[in-house]
Amino acid sequence: MVRKKNVQRIQDEIARLQGELDAHRKAESERLGDLAVKAGLADIEVADRELLTALKAVAAKFQGSPDNTVRAA
Repeated sequence: MVRKKNVQRIQDEIARLQGELDAHRKAESERLGDLAVKAGLADIEVADRELLTALKAVAAKFQGSPDNTVRAA
């Protein structure tokens, strides 16, 4: 007989994975923020909407590339 996971165990697993996802997103946010500052984005005056549009264009450029790694100078 196959024993199914109980609901609480599944909810605990979801909560654990959500914690991992949140931690990963925070780390990536910090990494990207540091890169943005190094690139000089903290020193320009631009509307958030305009900057978001430009960043989406950059993301699209690299998402379509077979080798989306960038070498730091």
